[in-house]
Amino acid sequence: MTITLSSHSSQQVKGLGWWNVYFIAKFALYLQGTIDFHPLENIALALFLLLPLRSRLLAAIKIVIAVPAAAWLLHYDSFLPPLDRLWAQMNQLMHFEWGYLFELAGRFFSFQALLGLFAVGIGYYLLNRFLRVSVLVMAAMLFFSLPSGQITPVIADQGTVENNTPITRPAGNANTNTNANANAANVPAGTDDASLNQYVAEFFSRESKRQVLLDDNAVNAAPFDLLFLSICSVAWDDINIAGLDDHPLFKEFDILFDQFNAATSYSGPAVIRLLRASCGQESHSQLFAGAPSEQCYLFENLKQLGFEENLVMNHDGIFDNFLELIKTEGNVVADLMPQTGFSPYQKSFDGAPIYRDKDVLNHWWQQRQQAGNDKVVALYNTISLHDGNRIIHGNQSTGLVSYKLRLKNLLDDLYAFFQSLEQSGRNIVVVLVPEHGAGMKGDRMQITGMREIPSPSIVHTPVGLRVFGKNIVRTGETARVASPSSYLALSQLIANVLEQNPYLSGSVDPASLISNLPATPVVAQNEGSTVIRVQGKNYVTLDGSSWSEYPSK
Repeated sequence: MTITLSSHSSQQVKGLGWWNVYFIAKFALYLQGTIDFHPLENIALALFLLLPLRSRLLAAIKIVIAVPAAAWLLHYDSFLPPLDRLWAQMNQLMHFEWGYLFELAGRFFSFQALLGLFAVGIGYYLLNRFLRVSVLVMAAMLFFSLPSGQITPVIADQGTVENNTPITRPAGNANTNTNANANAANVPAGTDDASLNQYVAEFFSRESKRQVLLDDNAVNAAPFDLLFLSICSVAWDDINIAGLDDHPLFKEFDILFDQFNAATSYSGPAVIRLLRASCGQESHSQLFAGAPSEQCYLFENLKQLGFEENLVMNHDGIFDNFLELIKTEGNVVADLMPQTGFSPYQKSFDGAPIYRDKDVLNHWWQQRQQAGNDKVVALYNTISLHDGNRIIHGNQSTGLVSYKLRLKNLLDDLYAFFQSLEQSGRNIVVVLVPEHGAGMKGDRMQITGMREIPSPSIVHTPVGLRVFGKNIVRTGETARVASPSSYLALSQLIANVLEQNPYLSGSVDPASLISNLPATPVVAQNEGSTVIRVQGKNYVTLDGSSWSEYPSK
C-alpha cells in the first residue's frame, strides 16, 4: 500500500507491512477475551511505524525502538501482572534450572499459538496482494476506539466452575457450620476504588484485634500428639483438574473446611500465617516484621502446654530462606530432622533433592514412637508438588502430566501413612493444611503454574483434621465448615480439641468441635497484589489502590 502525503512532496508513506500480522493477531486475542486492547496506545504505535523516513539509519533506529515498544504494549494489553513483579522475582528465577525456564517460556508460547500466528502471516501474505490490509487494520483500531466499538469479548466455556464456590465435595453426609459472624457480614458501600480500599483497611483493623487463647487446663489432660501437614502447591482446583476428587484420603477426615482461604500463593508467607494462627490475619508486609504479640505464635502456645516441637521436611529448606523464615518469623526453635539415609525421589526446580513423603513421614513416626516425651507438636513440610519438579526414576514427564502423577503419589503416601497411624493405636491429631495451590489451570492473568497473584482458585485449599487413637469412636459423619475460614478458625479448632480432649471420653464429636469457629472474609495478599471477595465476586488490585474484577476464567 502506498499513500501520497501531498502534491508538494514526492515522499510516500508505506504501509505497516508485516507489522499488520502483529495487530491482526492482537485483534484475534482480544475477540477471544485472552487480552485487553488499548486503542490509543496501539494507534500511536501504528502511526509511529507509518512515519516516512528516507535514511536507512533512521529506519533502522525506528525498528529498534518499535520492537521493544510493541513487546511492552502487548504485555500492557494483556492481563498479566506488572513487569516490575517479574524483576522483583529475578533473583529467584536465576536459581531455576534452564530446563524449567524453557518449560515456563513454552507456556507463554504454545504450539497452537505459534500455529495461529503462522496462519495469520500466510493470510496476510495472500490478502495483501489484493487488498490494502494496512487501511483495514487502521480502520479496525479506529473502530475499537469508538464507544460503539467496545465489544464484549467472547470467552469460551472451559468446563470450569465459578471461582467463588467450592470445586469438590468429598463423599459423606456432612454436618456443617455456617457461622457467619459480624466480621464476615461486613460489606463495602460499593465496588468503587475508595469503597474497596476502605473495606480492606477495616478488615485488617478488625483482624488485628482477634485472638485465640488455648486452655491452660490442657497441661494435665490426656496426652496426644499434633501433626501439621504443610503441603506446597495443592488446592481443590488442582485436585479437580487431576481427577482425584474421590481419593480415599479425603474420606478419612473427621472435619473438612469447604471454604478455607490460604490467604497467599507463596510458601514463605503461608507457613508464617500457619505458625501465627492464634491471631487474626495480618497484611503481607506485617508477616516479615514480627508478630504483633507472643500470643500469635501457635507452636509457642502449644509449648507452654507441654508439647515438644518437631520440624520435619522432605527438602533442605534453603531456597528462598524457607527454613530460616520458619525459625525467625514463625518462632520455631526445633532443629530440622536429619535427612541422612534418604534416597532422592525427585529433583527440585532448582536442582536440589526431594525425598519421598512416605519415607520421611514413616521415619519420623518410628522415631516418635521410640521417644519418651508425652506429647509432640510437629510441622511436616513437603514440596513434592512444586511446579518444575522432576521424578528422578521412571516417568520424566513435565507440566500437568507430571503434576497429576506426583499428586497421586503424595495422596497415596498420606493415605498409607494414615493407615499406619491408625494401626499404631497411639493418640495423635493430624491437620492437613496446604500452603497454596499450584495454579495448574491458569487464567487470563496468569499462565499455568504462575502464582504471582493469589487468585481465588489458588488460595482455596483442602484443609481437614483427623483424630487417631485406640478405640476412638466418631459421633456422626464428617463435619463440614461451610463458612469462609482461614488460619484463626484452624487455631480455634485446635483449642477446641484441647478443651474437649476426645482421649478422655474415648469419642470425638466433630459437630461440637466446629460449633464456634470464627469466620473470616476472603482477603488474600502477596507482595504487590491483593484479591478480595465481595458479594460473590472477586476483585484484584496490583497497585494497592485501583481495583478491577478478577477474570472468572
